[in-house]
Order: sequence, then C-alpha cells, then structure tokens
Amino acid sequence: MIISTTVPAGERGAFTIGHREQQATLADLPSAAQALLDGSVTATLACLNANGTIHQSPVWIDTDDGHILLNTVRGRLKDRNLRARPRLSLLFTDPADPYRWMSIQGQVAGVIDEDDPQDGHAATESINAMSAKYLGEDTYPLRDPHTPEVRALFRIQPIRAVVYAPRQDNESTTP
Repeated sequence: MIISTTVPAGERGAFTIGHREQQATLADLPSAAQALLDGSVTATLACLNANGTIHQSPVWIDTDDGHILLNTVRGRLKDRNLRARPRLSLLFTDPADPYRWMSIQGQVAGVIDEDDPQDGHAATESINAMSAKYLGEDTYPLRDPHTPEVRALFRIQPIRAVVYAPRQDNESTTP
C-alpha cells in the first residue's frame, strides 16, 4: 500500500502530497488516520454499478491482519457490485473535525458468506463485532426479521491511502 499525506492548510504547498510512503501497511498510517479506522467512524463506500455509474453507501468497517473488513447482506447492490467489480474506495471523515479525513482505495481480496459451512461463522462474528463497535451491542440487532438474510464478509486489500490531518496529528509528514 502507498500512503500519501497531504500538506496542511497554511503551509507551503498546502493540499498537495507532502510525503509518500511506499510498501506501507495500515499500521503505518499516521495516528489521526489510525484513529479513524479504530473508532466508530462510518465510512462512505464507493464502488461501480454494472452501467458504470458510481454507487455510494455508508458502511461500518473493521480491520484484521492488514485488511479492511466490510460486512453486508448478500444480494444488496454493494454486495453485487463488489463481487463483479472488486475495486472500491472508502472515505473516512472525522465527525468532530471534517478537515481530518482519509480515503483508501482497495480491492476485494476475499468474500466469506455466512452460510459457508466451514468459514461462515467469520461473517457472523464480524457483524457482531461491528455491532459492538458502532452500537454498543454484542449481537447485531438490525437483521430483518421477515426476510432471512445471509451476511457477506469482504476482506479488502488496501492499495493506496490519502490522509489529511493537521500537522500535530500527522507525525509522518515532512515539509
């Protein structure tokens, strides 16, 4: 993954890339960006529809072994899009400071459906972990009781990240 850090406002070259780190991982993100991943920030997912238009959707995320985890219901538009066209972008914006943000481009590295007899438990465990992170409830309470749903867990390999944060939050930026 490549991590690009923008130059903060008020400095020479503001809003341009000030530092680029090659061969990086999610663990190499500046602390402000790492906080966006670790906290309960709802990300905006952008992926491509079959007709080439862009689909955007708010999503919960988690991380595991250098991957970003997304969890959705199998058959929803984002599920169909990511299976057919596995490239995506995620935008994270700090709700307390909209000028602290990060975008990550990535690619689907794998999908586990909840009804997979061997690994399906990972999809269930993932949505429950995200429920605890985002809702404070250990078991995901928002399943549709009228329609059986199968959760799909997407493992996203990050390819490129662009981070914007004020200088004090961005220890890896160099002028």
